[in-house]
Amino acid sequence: MVCLGFFDCMHNGHVTLLERAKAMAAQCGAQVALFTFDNNHFRTLGKSTKLLYTFDERLSIYQSLGVQTVFRCTFDEQFRSLSGERFLKSLLAYDICGVVCGADYTCGSDRMGAEQVKAFLKDVCPVEIVPLLQQEGEKVCSSLVRKLLLECRIRQANALLSQPFFFTGKVRHGRNVGEKMGFPTVNIQLDADKICPQGVYGGKVFCQGKSYDAIVNVGAKPTFDCGDVTVEAHILHFCGDLYGEDVKISLLQYLRPIQKFNDARSLAQQLERDVKAVEDDKIRSQRQQ
Repeated sequence: MVCLGFFDCMHNGHVTLLERAKAMAAQCGAQVALFTFDNNHFRTLGKSTKLLYTFDERLSIYQSLGVQTVFRCTFDEQFRSLSGERFLKSLLAYDICGVVCGADYTCGSDRMGAEQVKAFLKDVCPVEIVPLLQQEGEKVCSSLVRKLLLECRIRQANALLSQPFFFTGKVRHGRNVGEKMGFPTVNIQLDADKICPQGVYGGKVFCQGKSYDAIVNVGAKPTFDCGDVTVEAHILHFCGDLYGEDVKISLLQYLRPIQKFNDARSLAQQLERDVKAVEDDKIRSQRQQ
């Protein structure tokens, strides 16, 4: 049972589609598969749009939601020239017992729509068209998630996602400026094709099988005249060496924009306030549970 789309993330609309595919797969004893592109297809279309997640990050999300097989394809000029019918015929080379897609799904250079896909495959396998999901009058889609992130509305974006927005990467050596200030950080390089919601956030760092509260800087470090865009997290109440390890850094609350301070002491004082904001928010969340 294959889900058709791009699946740049797994928002609530995608999850609804996937749950329908799971139910259909269970009826015929099939696996749940998903089709996606393994590159930034926007570039082939001549757009500068960045992705919400890297391909490896998306694979981890798909797996966490129960996807068993991923059909991957590189969106290049050759693929772009395929008609909808040619694309579907190539898909039928696999042992597919059904297709699930959203009501706004299109494929091929001729932009074959969901109802056309259903008609084309009527004698081959069932096609389930899942109605679009709306929240507060807006269609839940990757474009909306991307918009909310770029506006630093992280709580609203997370409410649409299957899990809080995150970055992954291998911890690398930085300049150790934070450590000298009493705020050691883990640093990971931001993928050039990934969206960058610049700002300072409260979040979580997942490492060594555990999760820790953190304050996260996404972007440059202007106080030290460093324009490199990175993801840098100070883990609260953590002592250890994570260099060379893979970590996952989730964003949970927006604290403030990135700003240039007069000196390291002023920055350290602000970081203390950021830590308190994260701890206070955690206390409020626990009381509400």
